[in-house]
Amino acid sequence: MTRRMRVAVALVLSALFVVGGSSAAWALWTTSGTATSSTTIGKLAAGIAGTDAMTVTFSDSVPSMTKPVTLTNAGNIAGTTSTTVSSPAGASTALAQAVDVVAWPVASTDACTDGAAVGTGSVTGTWASLPSMTSSLAAGASAVWCTRSTLQSTAPASSTSNVVISLTTSWGSWRSAAVTGGFYLNTGAATSAAAPALTCTDHSGNYVDVTWPSSSRPMDTWYAAYVRDTMVGSRAQMYSGFITLAPNDLAPAATTGTQTVVVKVLDSAGNPTTTVAGSGPVTLFTQNDGPAIRCGA
Repeated sequence: MTRRMRVAVALVLSALFVVGGSSAAWALWTTSGTATSSTTIGKLAAGIAGTDAMTVTFSDSVPSMTKPVTLTNAGNIAGTTSTTVSSPAGASTALAQAVDVVAWPVASTDACTDGAAVGTGSVTGTWASLPSMTSSLAAGASAVWCTRSTLQSTAPASSTSNVVISLTTSWGSWRSAAVTGGFYLNTGAATSAAAPALTCTDHSGNYVDVTWPSSSRPMDTWYAAYVRDTMVGSRAQMYSGFITLAPNDLAPAATTGTQTVVVKVLDSAGNPTTTVAGSGPVTLFTQNDGPAIRCGA
């Protein structure tokens, strides 16, 4: 066989191997490409925050609660966040069914206040059955929903419901694992008795001392002051018998205007009970270009 003929045969065989092997090479590329895409195309995840501040004890002085909840697309691709509400298995839902809810998207948590008007895109229901708070979010983005809970007149007294909000992020047919945030709805015993009045002492706008009436409770009983179910100031025992409140103490609950301070008895775990030791108004205002507080309206 001449050298020219040997070269020609080699070229033919090479072409034959490439053509014959192209299917296997493509399959390998496809397999490798698919395996790689499953790890780099994106991750779906969700995050929820704010439910720890949604626990409330309804009463004549607290007939409703307005609190924000932040829903986050915690993945690295755009997706749609959706919620459901439920209660733990075996838990009573009687109170959850008796609390009306309206929720709507807001620009920030600061926009979710007691006086905020219900905005567009709202959903309504109860804490036993609430339509999804749905948002389309970019990767890592969050949506804030303002929730307003109002106790129905037929709600059961001395009742508690544990509400759980579950959140998922979806993209097409893919869905993330659910994350949850929970809180408690409470009502006290039915009573028409007015809460005892607090005694309030001014200190030149810098702070006030609120004192509750003495009682037969043990001297080591713990008390705490609340504004709209947010604890303000430090806890105190009957040994001292008063709680000091400065403007910054009320900042988590309010920064201006007249606020009702409710002092409640705490249980052994440090949680507020339905027993009110006293209540009364204080007013947040501006003095010498700074925040100030005074007794009364």
